[in-house]
Amino acid sequence: MRRNSITACLRRGVIALLLLVCTLPAQEREPVEVYQARREALRGRLQDGLIVLFGRSDDSGPGALLPFRQENNFYYLTGYNYPGAVLLLAPPVENRRSPFWEESSRLPREILFLPPRDRDQEQWTGPKSDPYDPATAAQTGFAAGFAAIKGIEALEAEIRRYAQGFPNLYTLLPESHSEETESSFARENAEKLRTILPFAKLRDPRSALASQRQIKSEGELKLVRKAVECSMDGHLAAMRELRPGLFEYEIAALMQYTFGRAGCTRTAYGPIVGSGTRSTILHYNRNSERMESGDLVVLDVAGEYAHYAADITRTLPVNGRFTPRQREIYEIVLGAQKAAINAVKPGMSLGRRDSDSLFQIAYNYINTHGKDSKGQPLGKYFTHGLGHHVGLYVHDPSNLQGRLEPGMVLTIEPGIYLPEENLGVRIEDMVLVTQDGHVLLTERLPREVEEVERLIRKSPD
Repeated sequence: MRRNSITACLRRGVIALLLLVCTLPAQEREPVEVYQARREALRGRLQDGLIVLFGRSDDSGPGALLPFRQENNFYYLTGYNYPGAVLLLAPPVENRRSPFWEESSRLPREILFLPPRDRDQEQWTGPKSDPYDPATAAQTGFAAGFAAIKGIEALEAEIRRYAQGFPNLYTLLPESHSEETESSFARENAEKLRTILPFAKLRDPRSALASQRQIKSEGELKLVRKAVECSMDGHLAAMRELRPGLFEYEIAALMQYTFGRAGCTRTAYGPIVGSGTRSTILHYNRNSERMESGDLVVLDVAGEYAHYAADITRTLPVNGRFTPRQREIYEIVLGAQKAAINAVKPGMSLGRRDSDSLFQIAYNYINTHGKDSKGQPLGKYFTHGLGHHVGLYVHDPSNLQGRLEPGMVLTIEPGIYLPEENLGVRIEDMVLVTQDGHVLLTERLPREVEEVERLIRKSPD
């Protein structure tokens, strides 16, 4: 495909995606009973406190230029993907001597607070749920006797009423290592609660939520698999069209168009297309340079399907042929990845120092195969962790020191980065932990040298 044809393809792709956004059906999600069960499980884990979680807000009117996306924990518990909602969960009061005990037995255990409809805003953003319409309760799964839908104007009074029965108030609190937008979101909501209940003991439910989110339901696995399938299509398109002279952003755009056309609603993270020396920069995302013959290019690109992420990386020779040195390093990384994937099973760990460490398996392989330009072992050039959990977020919350369990989805992504040789290699695949081992979710996407070279269109040097 020459430059004018790839440009025409991408132009048609943009038009197709715009049409797709206007015609997509309602976002796929799990049955309301699944979300009900998750909320019940969280109430069981946090019985010593009232739980209040805030959904995201969005810009109103013409300022709402980007599609709304719900906060992940809120979506995990509700499946509700509209702005301005708040969730209240109240475990039963166990102390019969509490002055709130009798009243609590008559109150809903769950309340979803929704803002009133704003007809002027909806001409820009589309219709929203109506908290005063009885159909909303059934649609959201808050229709049972222990659940209720209320207007957002009732939020403060209900929090004050419920809080008298609990010593703690659980809400998402700011984290020092999180992105600024996430910290600001949590900080703002925590301040709202401190205004309503100045003397409340605020505690963070993230640990309990992370424990639940690590084990994927059958419905979640179905959506993860769709994200993976769409993303693999993007990687295959890149392999077929890669050639010297293209810019990194052209391949990034082609991949996003391909998995967007297949159903992914957005990228799961900023696409990384780094060629030459940029292949050694772990989170390079400018994607602005021309790819030259003789370069390797790292493609760390994947999409998100119905809120669920994929995460896949391939390292390719731009001209379709690995040099002997490139092939040597590539096959060391591939060997380390295979050794780690073969060891994935319940009871193993992603931690660096655990006795059953997948990281150590990969590191030891790299450190005992091949040398750098000075004759030193290559282990020190494997500079990051071996993998992470994936789900509603590309780096789903988890305990990396914990043991693997059936139903977990994770990446295995060893890498070697040699800046002095302009040579970086990372290979990343997604794995589902099963009862007796694992399933490689990305098995369809080639990794072997011969397969990769065969797929890439050959161009003259």
